[in-house]
Amino acid sequence: MFNELKLKDFLQLFLLIFIAVIIGYFYANNDARNRLWQKTYPIRARLSLTNLTCSQGSPAWMADTLRHQALYNNAPSNQIAYMDPQGTLHHCENGYQGKYPILSDSTAEQTRFRYASVTKLWTADTILSLVKDGKLSLDTPVAKIISEINAPRDVRINDITIGQLLLHRAGFDRYSVFGQDMFGIGKDICPNNLTGLNDITLGFDPDSKTSYSNLGYCLLGEVISRLNSNKPYTDIIASQYDFADTHLKFVSNSAMPDEVTYNYVETGLTGHADIYTAFDYDGLASAAGLSGNAIDLAQQVRAMVAKPEPNILSDSKKVGCDPTQIKECYGYAMVTYQPDPQSVKVHYRDGNLLGLSSLVAASDSGGVVALLSNGTSKEGVKGSNKVKMMIYQHMIDQ
Repeated sequence: MFNELKLKDFLQLFLLIFIAVIIGYFYANNDARNRLWQKTYPIRARLSLTNLTCSQGSPAWMADTLRHQALYNNAPSNQIAYMDPQGTLHHCENGYQGKYPILSDSTAEQTRFRYASVTKLWTADTILSLVKDGKLSLDTPVAKIISEINAPRDVRINDITIGQLLLHRAGFDRYSVFGQDMFGIGKDICPNNLTGLNDITLGFDPDSKTSYSNLGYCLLGEVISRLNSNKPYTDIIASQYDFADTHLKFVSNSAMPDEVTYNYVETGLTGHADIYTAFDYDGLASAAGLSGNAIDLAQQVRAMVAKPEPNILSDSKKVGCDPTQIKECYGYAMVTYQPDPQSVKVHYRDGNLLGLSSLVAASDSGGVVALLSNGTSKEGVKGSNKVKMMIYQHMIDQ
């Protein structure tokens, strides 16, 4: 029988065995599947850009920004909304809501994205409103409101103020287990074990430097709750900002039905298999817990900007910042950029989680841009700053 087999038959058999081995390998090896999926990104990016739409009259730079995000920042699905200084709304969207291009529903203006750290704007705005209402001051010690701080081992904790928390200058070192607790590193402190503040040691003297801290904003969320009859932070924010009239919602540890799929797969040893289970979103509500679309984000931020000072655009005179550089030099809610004294100021607030990035820019001339993406730049801060500079130029040209 084997004598009757021809070379062509052997080649076909070999090809079938080879295909079966390849399929079996990728079926059994999740890490290999994920790496292969990542290598298909250039194709997925191009397909996502065949599905790009803008509202009538939108400036061309908005679509260009989405193309940049898709081609260079690892984000196949994006939304951008722009409210010009006169209050006219423009928006663009590209890509697909699901994982697979063409086979999934299109990314629409209502598609949900997680806001990540842009959530901090609602926390800061609410705190600043409490200041203007006379219910606290920027110099109020946090220990005066959070009674669980009663006998701290590090006495400097007694002196941490509301203003220092807003400015990320409270002494929580983001590179320590007490400054960056998004991944469940170290002891759970906020919001479930506030007495743990009595046991920690600060990373530096409060007000001596800036160090980004989600713990600080979690504490601000607790302050908001305590000054509103201990109502849950999420209920207070949803009511105060009329979430019922928007698509805004707080997220939990699962995807929502109208939510975009994030461009993240686990290929390392971090153990964070997906964006939904990697974080305690209930604990991060006041730091990174909101979701919605770019239109709602732009509209809400523009309303915050219109409020009397101090508002989310306000800087602190106590902090020596160089506004000619985009860096972690914060005002009470945002980072200010002004390349020279004659230029228009633009203020930024961005956020990143696994497989997503968010960005808001607000100019002193009244324009607001909101950009939501289901991916993050491989260049990290450098890639994010490129987008900020692009948006800055377009905003000051309007």
